[in-house]
Amino acid sequence: MRKYLLILLPLFFVTLSQLSAENIRGPVSGYLSLEGSRTVETKAEHLTGIGIEGLSPLIQGFKLSVLADDEMEIYRNSFALYLYKNLNTAFDTETGSYKGSQALMRFLTFTEDLNILIPLTDNHTLSPDRSSFILADRDNRKDFPLILTILPISKGIPDAAYNKMIRVELEPIFFEKGQLQLNIMNDKGEVLDDGINISIDNKSYPWPGGPYTLSAGLHSITIRSDEGNEESRSFTLEAGQILNMDHVVQYQLPLLTIETIEGLQVFLDEKLLSEKELDKPFEIQPGGHSIRFELGDFIISRDFVAEMQQRISITMVPEILLDYSE
Repeated sequence: MRKYLLILLPLFFVTLSQLSAENIRGPVSGYLSLEGSRTVETKAEHLTGIGIEGLSPLIQGFKLSVLADDEMEIYRNSFALYLYKNLNTAFDTETGSYKGSQALMRFLTFTEDLNILIPLTDNHTLSPDRSSFILADRDNRKDFPLILTILPISKGIPDAAYNKMIRVELEPIFFEKGQLQLNIMNDKGEVLDDGINISIDNKSYPWPGGPYTLSAGLHSITIRSDEGNEESRSFTLEAGQILNMDHVVQYQLPLLTIETIEGLQVFLDEKLLSEKELDKPFEIQPGGHSIRFELGDFIISRDFVAEMQQRISITMVPEILLDYSE
């Protein structure tokens, strides 16, 4: 007897699995996804596919809506919305026959929108109200693609009702978070990967890196370069927003001021400076430099090092020597 039970039980489970799959047939109205169309006009007994292409970490779920329709109110509760999951094959707009298991059934009143909340993560905060239902209180991504169809549940419905267009919409529901995509470059448009440190809201983040996921609201970012340059700016993120921010590092080169007497020649790194160049401070490159002053046979020189953001002043007045002789 035990031998026969061991043989029959697997067959019994296979039979149950086969029975749970339902035939889903009808003309295809379209396919809803974030990457493609988010709105489809369908009819009763037509099929609409629903996919999760284009899903981002900022999305915690979908809101699937069948919109109210004044002309369909007379068929209140004569039709029901069905959602099917675990399809036997990938959804194709050219294919009108599938097998799948029923995920949800709801009567349609057409007097108000029917909203179905579909969580796409276990950490969702979706909560249904009187006008919405939740598909399943878990991560439903493995059940996609889904098929939506609207089927009659009563007799005597006139043919005109089957030809009415019914609008279905798919809308992402975001976490209260956004993302910052940061691009840092120099004044030549060259991307800077090294020598940069960033902090957002006084918290350090790796660079290069990103996109940076942050809470929705106002933020402050500080960008520092190894040369000592530091710049801060504020930005605002909305829920679900991906903000692209381009930042050009404004390097503050060393600023040199030279004061001397008229007639004294000044050479900076062996280049003779004109009086016009000496009239006001001018930028120089960071690093080692040499300066030389000449007046007739009088020559004096000195080496110095300039760093970013430094203001350097060099004053040269030849010393007057008095020689008293008897």
